[in-house]
Amino acid sequence: MHCTPMTSFAVIVAASQLFAVAGNPIARSMQTAPATAPAIAWPKDEAGLNTLATGLLDGWFQKMVAKDRAAIEAGMQANFQRINFEGAFDRTAEVAAITALGITAPTVSGVRATRVGEALVVTCLVKAGESVDGKKLPSEPAPRLAVWQQVEGAWRLAAWASLAMPAVRPAPTAPRFAGDAALNATGSALLSKFLMAQHAKDLPTFDGMLAEGFQVVNFKGQKERADMIRGAKVATTEAPVLADARTTQCGDLMIVTCTLTMGQKVGWDTVPADPAPFLAVFQGSGAATKVIALANTNKPK
Repeated sequence: MHCTPMTSFAVIVAASQLFAVAGNPIARSMQTAPATAPAIAWPKDEAGLNTLATGLLDGWFQKMVAKDRAAIEAGMQANFQRINFEGAFDRTAEVAAITALGITAPTVSGVRATRVGEALVVTCLVKAGESVDGKKLPSEPAPRLAVWQQVEGAWRLAAWASLAMPAVRPAPTAPRFAGDAALNATGSALLSKFLMAQHAKDLPTFDGMLAEGFQVVNFKGQKERADMIRGAKVATTEAPVLADARTTQCGDLMIVTCTLTMGQKVGWDTVPADPAPFLAVFQGSGAATKVIALANTNKPK
């Protein structure tokens, strides 16, 4: 092969660059893919889980009070969802909502934490001075629900629900995001199956879809798996009607939100068949899919 002077020069330069990478340990390290962040060790008992959850909750509320936008964004997964009495929010809408939210002196109590697979499910009561759109909310302690996962070596929220609301719950607004139509339909069908089992008192199916470590928040407060099963046995529920379903995926979790119309009668309590924001967190896939967390904003009038 005949090489012109320019070609020879290019070959020499290319060879020297190759040698620099192959022979220089610093250059070699620059070519290595970044290491995966080490996993955070899980607490070994219930007390440890509650301590972990309390620290995460306190840290989250500190970010909210400070309106630390960067820290708030970093604390949520990309496909995070949240509900309150207004409706459903994705990560982008939530950052904007927290920035506009008026919240002071939050006090967290009654922390209950469970581990379900690689998810940390947390419920608590929060007393705070809180206002939405300039309107002050009642200051009585109200239930919250949170689901965290480890992502890139840090605890990040997959889902959040707040049951702080006006004394008379207003009609919900439309979700703040569109989501993926096919995924929305999948989540809606899965949640419909679960709620229809409750309505039909198909207790084997209903029981089988509830994970160990499951938690729920509703107008009665913080409840666990055994409470949910007892309620399903004695409650009378109307057929569920789901609207505006939104579904997102965080690792092995599927977060489903919707506006649910489903009247219930439980003992002396009657929950009207009024549309209300609802959140469900599923874990797993196929027949092994389980519900690990629920939040229902509906309440008796």
